[in-house]
Amino acid sequence: MSRWLVFCFCLILPSILLAQSSDNGASALRATKVIRAEKLNGSTIVIDGNIAEAVWQTAQKADGFIQMKPHEGSPATQQTKAWVVYDDDAIYVAARMYDSSPDSVVGELFRRDGSVLSDWFFVEFDSYYDKRTAFSFGVNPAGVKKDLLIYNDTREDYTWDAVWEAAGQRDAQGWTAEFRIPLSQLRFNDASEELTWGVNFQRTMARNDELSHWSPEPADFGSYVGNYGTLTGITGLSSPARFEVLPYVVSRLTRSPNRSPGSPYYKENDLFGNVGADFKYGISTEFTLTGTINPDFGQVEADPAVINLSAFETFYDERRPFFLEGSEIFGSFGRSRNFNSYGGGDYFYSRRIGRQPQRGIGAAYVDMPEQTTILGAAKLSGKTADGWSVGVLDAATRRESARYIDGSGVEQSAFVEPFTNYFVGRVKKDFGGETTVGGLLTSVNRDLNDQAFNPIMTKSALSGGLDFEHKWSERNWLVTGMVAGTHVTGDRAAIERIQRSSTHYFQRPDNATSDVDTNRTSLSGYNAEIGIMKVGGGNWVGSLTYQEMSPGLEMNDMGFASNSDRRSFATFYRYNDREPGNIFRSYGAYAYSTHAWTFSGDRVFGGYEGGFYSTFLNFWQFETWAYLYPDNLNDKLTRGGPFMTVVRQYGTGFWTQSDDREKIYASFSASYRQDDSGEYDKYLNLNVYLRPTPAVQIRVSPQLGFERDTDQYITGVTDALATATYGRRYVFANVSLTNFSISTSVDWAFTPDLSLQLSVRPLIQARDFSEYKEFLQPRTYDFAVYGRDKGSITYNPTTRQYTVDPDGAGGPAAPFQFGNNFGQDDFNFRSIQANMVLRWEYLPGSTLYVVWQHLRNHTGLVREFNFSRDTDELFAEPADNVFLVKLSYWIGS
Repeated sequence: MSRWLVFCFCLILPSILLAQSSDNGASALRATKVIRAEKLNGSTIVIDGNIAEAVWQTAQKADGFIQMKPHEGSPATQQTKAWVVYDDDAIYVAARMYDSSPDSVVGELFRRDGSVLSDWFFVEFDSYYDKRTAFSFGVNPAGVKKDLLIYNDTREDYTWDAVWEAAGQRDAQGWTAEFRIPLSQLRFNDASEELTWGVNFQRTMARNDELSHWSPEPADFGSYVGNYGTLTGITGLSSPARFEVLPYVVSRLTRSPNRSPGSPYYKENDLFGNVGADFKYGISTEFTLTGTINPDFGQVEADPAVINLSAFETFYDERRPFFLEGSEIFGSFGRSRNFNSYGGGDYFYSRRIGRQPQRGIGAAYVDMPEQTTILGAAKLSGKTADGWSVGVLDAATRRESARYIDGSGVEQSAFVEPFTNYFVGRVKKDFGGETTVGGLLTSVNRDLNDQAFNPIMTKSALSGGLDFEHKWSERNWLVTGMVAGTHVTGDRAAIERIQRSSTHYFQRPDNATSDVDTNRTSLSGYNAEIGIMKVGGGNWVGSLTYQEMSPGLEMNDMGFASNSDRRSFATFYRYNDREPGNIFRSYGAYAYSTHAWTFSGDRVFGGYEGGFYSTFLNFWQFETWAYLYPDNLNDKLTRGGPFMTVVRQYGTGFWTQSDDREKIYASFSASYRQDDSGEYDKYLNLNVYLRPTPAVQIRVSPQLGFERDTDQYITGVTDALATATYGRRYVFANVSLTNFSISTSVDWAFTPDLSLQLSVRPLIQARDFSEYKEFLQPRTYDFAVYGRDKGSITYNPTTRQYTVDPDGAGGPAAPFQFGNNFGQDDFNFRSIQANMVLRWEYLPGSTLYVVWQHLRNHTGLVREFNFSRDTDELFAEPADNVFLVKLSYWIGS
């Protein structure tokens, strides 16, 4: 291990030595700016984008904006002015964006928080004044709003939504903007004295890709919020009455084809209705309690269709608003901040809460809940004046049951998910913005009052840990670290199941670190990380990261992890030049390496990658990359069997995009991967973007891919004669895959508050299985193909089963069969997903959703890819349709 530490340190050393030591105008960029807010005295401001009110003529202005790009440190090419005033209820901001070519102002109309090229003006408040956290509010010339939360100084959470007002307006001088941000939407520590906040203003000009800030935040500095200017003058505020209620009513109609003829549970029209409410209560100016009563945790957007032939669980992004809000508090623990790391998993994966019931029912007709009902959930979050950040979440899910028809034709009922309580608590202490120390505690507790639950799930799961971060040298350098542990308890069968799961595979016959213990009723483990990063102070940045995950680490009751038993070391360094030259507006290059070993010292991952990226003077972009992974061992491919060697693989690719300022632009990418066994991936991707009008954006994204896999696991068969592989035969196959999809989306904004989104994604995949073969020797990539290299194999087209005699007729080895199971033989998957969402924010914070979801999919027993046939058959499949209407009404100040 020591030689790798020395080697990796040598990789990062050039970036340390080559870091620019010259000032490069940094002293001017670091100059602290101050603006004083004026209090309104009885006058009112109409938020219409027209800054004609007298107060804007007398309030202190912020001007002298500095470019961040393309010419960092130079004065902005166009003048900008901003003003701040306040009253007892809100902060008001006005801005004048002068433009010598007002017809060139770009102000597209699109949905709130959308990502479309446009001019923007943002105001950002560090109301905690911790130099790490900021609330950001933006508006474009068409009045489209965007808000986000900045945390840990540089990270951004676009899922954060506040209730506020803004408007933009064009005129002969350029355009103007006005904001009204209720104090109840901000968080600050003490309203009894004069407040000092951090503040910044920024302007984006789309036509020349210019970004300018009032208080410069140079890209090569390691701090963002820490470079804000100062806002003073806010006095005489009483604590805002922060109580918000968001009642809602939802109605959903599901129309599905009858896929189980004769089922008594089939409903052609399944109508569902619900009412409930979310609430927020400001316990103080520092802490907010967020809760929900009879919550609606359905998704407006459906999960993508996925075919998973691996042994690992599919990770899905969270889409439910209650869990998205505040994710920066709970989700930051355990996620490496370093530029490159092997990956340690997530301690809090919110989609565990309310997931589909885990116990299956083996019956022909089953009425199974689609998800577990969340009885209620609450969050407490905030930050104190002395730097303590606190976040607590607790949720309870109902015990669920399913009805089914047994073998005698009698209806029965069985519990399929126990009553469960989920808890996560997070605390951090901020020492002056340079150092933070924190901790996390999570728990899952289940009421396993039905013996059927004991073998399949744990009774309790506990995890906890500490983390820290320290910055120095003007926040250009930082060191981060964490250590955490997990402890799960349950029935012996449940703990054995965990030991044999794909995360652990304790049963591996050549596992030198762990064995399956059938008497265990608990399992414990830990993981740790230490990393050092250079994040600013010149063109060079880089990181070194060391991680450990012990064999007993089990995070999957509350979190998400696919690995344990790992020690890893990762490096990264990058050069970035942002100053326009004769060819490029900006360019950069990067290189990194990642290596991982088991606790017994077997290398299970090693790789090197490098790349180059650039933006040309004509705003075209280009990136290319290449990588090499030498031979490594793999402890997952045999799914509980011995190590297999993964042979050397290498690949390359490129991506390019035309000028995105045009009404029609496109990007194209191609990638290629191959290994020494003949395995490959070949993919082509095209994205075409159209803006036929300022209010309509269209994206069409076809993808075509070809894959060949030479180590697709099929099955394992116990046979004492297979002595080389520890008394078990491991069967694999070659699989050829053709993949075609075309994603199309249309965003149509009628007003800044009324928009329509439509997305359609047809997907066709064909898999051809061939050369069924047996793994011959641990720690190799040696196989013997049945019927060619050893034994015989026959196929029964009626039963769709293969019969294998490992040593041929007359040999002592017993024949075995496989097939007629998904993932063991040829198949064709066809799917089309459509999603339409009409969103109308008819009042600030009050929203009407009208949703249509459409799904067709089919798995056929054919191997070849035929676009015409597959498309025709796809649209011939019966469809699932979901129609949903949800109305919410915000009550607050």
